[in-house]
Amino acid sequence: MKSKRSTIWAPLLLLRRLSLISFFGLLFFLRPVGSAAEGWSVQQGEVNSNGLWSACFVSANEGWASGGDGAILHTVDGGAHWRAQYKERGERFFSVHFPERLQGWAVSWTGKVIHTADGGKHWEVQRPANGVWLWNVRFIDVMNGWVVGNSGTILHTADGGKHWEEQKSGVSGPSAGPILEVFFIDPQRGWAVGWGGIILQTQDGGKNWTPQKSGTANPLEGVFFIDPLRGWVVGREGIILRTIDGGRRWEPQQSHTEHLLLNVQFLSPQIGWIAGGSGTVLKTENGGATWEKVDAGVNKTFEGMSFADPQHGWLVGWGGVIVHTGDGGRRWETQINGFTDRYFRVHFSDNQHGWIAGETGTILHSGDGGRSWTPQESGTDEWVLSVFSVSPKEGWAVGAQGLLLHTTDGGKRWVRQPLLTEAALEGLFFLNSKVGWIVGDSGLIFHTDDGGKRWQLQFSDTTVSLTDAAFVDEKRGWVVGDKGTLLQTDDGGARWAPFRLPTTAALARVLFIGANRGWIVGGEGTLLMTEDGGKAWTPMKVGTSMSLWDIAVQGREGWIVGDLGMIFHSKDGGRSWEEVDSGVTQRLNSVSFVSPTRGWAVGKGGLILQFGAEGPPGPKPPPQRLDRTSVRTP
Repeated sequence: MKSKRSTIWAPLLLLRRLSLISFFGLLFFLRPVGSAAEGWSVQQGEVNSNGLWSACFVSANEGWASGGDGAILHTVDGGAHWRAQYKERGERFFSVHFPERLQGWAVSWTGKVIHTADGGKHWEVQRPANGVWLWNVRFIDVMNGWVVGNSGTILHTADGGKHWEEQKSGVSGPSAGPILEVFFIDPQRGWAVGWGGIILQTQDGGKNWTPQKSGTANPLEGVFFIDPLRGWVVGREGIILRTIDGGRRWEPQQSHTEHLLLNVQFLSPQIGWIAGGSGTVLKTENGGATWEKVDAGVNKTFEGMSFADPQHGWLVGWGGVIVHTGDGGRRWETQINGFTDRYFRVHFSDNQHGWIAGETGTILHSGDGGRSWTPQESGTDEWVLSVFSVSPKEGWAVGAQGLLLHTTDGGKRWVRQPLLTEAALEGLFFLNSKVGWIVGDSGLIFHTDDGGKRWQLQFSDTTVSLTDAAFVDEKRGWVVGDKGTLLQTDDGGARWAPFRLPTTAALARVLFIGANRGWIVGGEGTLLMTEDGGKAWTPMKVGTSMSLWDIAVQGREGWIVGDLGMIFHSKDGGRSWEEVDSGVTQRLNSVSFVSPTRGWAVGKGGLILQFGAEGPPGPKPPPQRLDRTSVRTP
């Protein structure tokens, strides 16, 4: 298995790290989170979609993790809850380090160095992007720090990052590989390791770097010293090297694994930990004379490791996984397991009872106001694309392959009902327990007026995919779909008439509050509003060209969710909108509010977000446009 570092030099595996097309095609923005998504909190799921690469804990309670989707996560309760303090679309922060709880630094794949002086509440760019990937940052105190990266890059600061100067590593040239990790035992003595079995050592703070013989050409990924003489290096193919003379001689130790080893940390001269590929965790209690495998319960590559003390440690890695021990590694608990399920729709029948629909037959239910969610047996592996509850006991769900499910006991039992189609059914709407509509692919519209005993096909006169429906009474309703499709009816769907809109974007949701006010959201940042019952639809600006997936309005408060964790908020009944921070970067597919101060959003990566009663979040700071003209890849 190759590491996150070595894959960049293997073209066939480059797609594991990035999509170059999307990297250069998107316009990225600097997006400090500040106090981080006030009001919104993550109940479940992957905060970021591209894994976690680094972790740093300053105590048994407080720590940070960084990774894909430009996220830096923070916890103050030992990892029980995580929130994004900072996120920058399109970035990858490979390393984060806090020498103490207020001062911290992170480095990224665009060559950027960012810094916080208040524990992550605010971050500033100390060194702008220049296209050279930076893999690791390490500070010996709040003033002296080093950063290493591609093409033999070593950077040093002696003033807390106000100024960074490049040090000569002796590793250069177009074929030079990356330096992957750096470690200093004091401001003068340090080591750096990297591609090609490189071990470099300095005794003057990096003014001069001297190569040491590692005895291997394999990439070396991690380095740790407990004093100026005793240290360890780990790398590819299970390599463990040990020195007792400051690196003049490096001797191999037996790992009994061929998996990639990425991280090494010693808590005393005797007790040490190593973590790496395919869930590999090793522990020694005799200074590395022997290493024993430890089962952390997760078979994913651990890219980052941090022990705050001999008892409390964390592992982070692929898929956003976070694993924790509180007893010195005897037991490990998974705090986040890199959720892969996608949730498509959330709907509440009242302020206590709600359902979530998702992939592979997923239906979740809450009977306690969204504080907890319990899986229900749907009886299918098909994707459940939408759910609608008409009461705490009765609900409907639709999905792929003509899936139609019905429950009358709060979801204890979901019964599949026959429907004469195998097309995907994407949306449904009920006025009451008797009258409802279902819409789906190929222009399908079904209607019931007897509580689902019979479903009648209505003629839509279109073959595009229809995604959602909304009615204000048994006669007047609207259906939206692909290619800017809007259909309206004044007779309950006996006849559907097309309405020409000023867009051809795919439309995702239609919502009406009362007989006159309605909204439509969709692709390309589409937001349309009517205040005359659909006679006229006015385009509205929300400040994005990305897809919007759902909308909820309660009184004068409104919310829209979309790609990359976007949430837009309205304080004037949906007439104007501004983006707020969700604290996540995953796509959000659906939002539901039961009051102006209580709601939920769901999306990719098994995400469930909750908006509490603290009040709506404040607006995000104005974005700072970044210059990406100099960005290059290795």
